[in-house]
Amino acid sequence: AIPSGTKFHGVAPFVDTDNKGSAQANAMRDAYTIEQIASAANSGAIQTITPYLINASSGGSSVYDTDYNMSYITWTGGAGTYDLTLPSAVANPYRLIRVVTHSALSANNKVDVYSPGSEQIDGGAFYRINKAYNGIAVWSDGTDWIVIQAKAT
Repeated sequence: AIPSGTKFHGVAPFVDTDNKGSAQANAMRDAYTIEQIASAANSGAIQTITPYLINASSGGSSVYDTDYNMSYITWTGGAGTYDLTLPSAVANPYRLIRVVTHSALSANNKVDVYSPGSEQIDGGAFYRINKAYNGIAVWSDGTDWIVIQAKAT
C-alpha cells in the first residue's frame, strides 16, 4: 500500500530532467499527495473507458452502432457462434475499436467479428475470437479494418 501523505511529482514537459537538483527545475515541479490523486479520481477528473456491453449467445448477432471504442462481451447459453459486425471502415477512417471477452468464451463459444459489406478485417470476411479473456484491437485505414493487436491466453 502507498502510505498516506506520499507525494508524487509532476514535471513540466520543458523541464530538463537531467538537471533534477537545480532550484529552477525544482520550482517548476508540482507535488501531489496520494489523497489528492484519489480525490481527483473520485471527482471524475480522471477519465475511464466505458465499454459497450454485449451479452452474446449462440446464434445471436449485433451491429456495433455506438460511439464507444471499447466493447466487453459476455456469454450466456449453450455452445455456438455470435456474430458482431463492426461499423463501416470507410465511414469511420482512423477509428480504433477494442473488443474483449470474459471467461466463458471457448472453442465451443465463439464470437466472429465481421466487417460490413465488401470491407475486410485483416484481409478476410471475419476474425474469430474463441478463447477466454481474449480480445482484439482493430483500426480503420479508411477502407478496411486491420487487427493491430490480438490477445490470447
